[in-house]
Amino acid sequence: MPGKHATLSQIKQIIALREIGATRAVIASEIGVSISTVSRICKRFGSCKGRLQSKLLEDSQQQLINRMNNDETLHVEAMKLLADDLAASRIIREKIAEAALKLDLSDPDMVAASLRALNSASSALATVQKIGRVATGADKLSEALEELPELTISVMTAEDIEAERTKQRAQVEGRSEWLMTQS
Repeated sequence: MPGKHATLSQIKQIIALREIGATRAVIASEIGVSISTVSRICKRFGSCKGRLQSKLLEDSQQQLINRMNNDETLHVEAMKLLADDLAASRIIREKIAEAALKLDLSDPDMVAASLRALNSASSALATVQKIGRVATGADKLSEALEELPELTISVMTAEDIEAERTKQRAQVEGRSEWLMTQS
């Protein structure tokens, strides 16, 4: 379409369609202009594909947070859900620890199956924790945190392993007793 210029109405439509996520080809076909015209207009006005979707999502999240802060009922419900997520994380961690303590190292097939189960439980825990961090905004706070502690991996002797298992059993039993008193 050489020699033609897009009208103001077409420009508005192009920008709107691009910002809600439409491709240049779809926009060109819909509006009746060339793909290069769509590209040129998007570049000139700084329009990005899908920008409006992310902006609407951010605005919706902020409105929800604002409403939740102003509504005591929603605040109480959010706190209950957060407490449930924390409890689920704690339970998953305890089950992982219990399973690790009961691991029979004499049967390689059982060890492999147990490790797969522990991996699944760890993935579930990571998912629950990530949902909690995203929902509370804690994931954005992590950028402000200082350096993480250093992870040290060392080879343990059979005696070291048994001592660690004994210590972990005592911790699990202590938590179980505490839970029984809380019920």
